[in-house]
Amino acid sequence: MSSTPALLEISNLHKSYQAPNQAHHWWRNPLSTSDANRIQAINGLNLCISIGETLCVVGESGCGKSTLASLVMGLEQPDQGHISYQGKTISGLKHKHRQEYRQRMQMVFQDPYTALNPRLTVLHALVEPLLYHQPQLNRQNAIDQAMAQLLEVGIDPALAQRFPHQLSGGQRQRVNIARALMVQPEFIVADEPLSALDVSIQAQILNLLAELQQQQQLTYLIFSHNLAAVEHMADRVAVMYEGQICEIASREQIFNQPQHPYTQALLAASPQIYTAPNNRQKLVGDVPNRIPTQQGCSLQDRCPKAFETCRHQTPKAKEIKPKHWVACHLAPNLITQTQVILEPRKLP
Repeated sequence: MSSTPALLEISNLHKSYQAPNQAHHWWRNPLSTSDANRIQAINGLNLCISIGETLCVVGESGCGKSTLASLVMGLEQPDQGHISYQGKTISGLKHKHRQEYRQRMQMVFQDPYTALNPRLTVLHALVEPLLYHQPQLNRQNAIDQAMAQLLEVGIDPALAQRFPHQLSGGQRQRVNIARALMVQPEFIVADEPLSALDVSIQAQILNLLAELQQQQQLTYLIFSHNLAAVEHMADRVAVMYEGQICEIASREQIFNQPQHPYTQALLAASPQIYTAPNNRQKLVGDVPNRIPTQQGCSLQDRCPKAFETCRHQTPKAKEIKPKHWVACHLAPNLITQTQVILEPRKLP
């Protein structure tokens, strides 16, 4: 899918959780641990990230983005499938063997306030991970590196002795980025890095991430529902729906020639990004409950283009154009002239 070497490869990944209505009453139902009572968060997902690129994963809230981020970082373990880093399987590694990859892979979390320990100053928050990964380092050297890193992300070193509650949201996110970069990683996973920030600050953080990527030759995996930010940053875009990748292609192909009905709907829901024609259609019906009792395409009950095959067979990804993959039974004969838009999710 790319001419540059793969840094991270995800193959047939699955992750499920106990259904909420069963989790607290397992003793009443001996079948509560069966597959029929589990919510499928990630369902057979495949993904490949090349060295030096920015891959953005987009989708509605609840589509599995944060779960995938946690699986990639080893914060959770998959039920099935493999995650490989430069050809070596890292999913399922125990803490001792995972240590090397924790330095090479770092994460920027969604909420910049809760991601920081409220009892640690900015300086302590930066020095701590560095000394953990490099215990032989002199503490004064670690402090000097932390001060330099603060300057790199646009934070006045005079703020180093402040606590998180004494900083603005943008400043806290810059500190989070600085903390991730302290151990000189090569791969950054960012889970909704802009969602907790004011709009006026979002552009600053986007530009900062782009500058740092150039300076330090970083690879980014960014999860976001902010399509304007994705259009600005991404090299490639993966569109996620109900724990699966339904379309993946270059930024230009996704935003200019979306092929999957769900991608068209997602873009049409952001009028500032994408203007749909007058004959646009709606995705109808409810969002699936993700308990694996239904066969076929997960979009079948909402898609205006669904036909009989969609009811019985799960679509496999097809390369309809060079490096443009779509998981739809209509591919490669998708009708792009008829666009669709999302209906609002119904409240439970």
